[in-house]
Amino acid sequence: MPETRAAVDVRSATVVKQLVIERTLTSSPERVFDAFTDPDQLTKWWWPAGFTCPAAEVDLRVGGKYRLAMEWPGSIPAEAQFSHYMGGEYYEIDRPRRLVMSGRAINAEQGELFATLIEVTFEARDGGTALTMRQSYFEPMPPAEAMAGAEQGWSEQLDKLERLLTD
Repeated sequence: MPETRAAVDVRSATVVKQLVIERTLTSSPERVFDAFTDPDQLTKWWWPAGFTCPAAEVDLRVGGKYRLAMEWPGSIPAEAQFSHYMGGEYYEIDRPRRLVMSGRAINAEQGELFATLIEVTFEARDGGTALTMRQSYFEPMPPAEAMAGAEQGWSEQLDKLERLLTD
């Protein structure tokens, strides 16, 4: 049986690496914040190019949990949609200014693969939103290929978000 790891406490663990992404969007902070917290909207933009989010569950309250299913072509049958997902817990919800949550990569075989702390700020600017996403990483670190693609992955996700917000 594969070894499973204990969950990392992302609020007290030592940060090993941090990724910061900044993006200016043409929608209001309220609209952008809602796209980060509404399950229906999350299924339309979460995950980078080549991946989809077939299901999302959100309990939007401090201490509430969320799960964002991951699917890539030919990978997971619909009945196993949450066998690979990112999930976590909300630590801070200040609509429409700030959202802080854990981000845990989980699969059915191994449990938690790695954990991050995700802090997103939404600042009204020039009729739109200046979004800053800060993702902190801890031991155990994600696989090298995941780390190498993290910045590109967030960029692709935010491209999808931007398209959703302008539709």
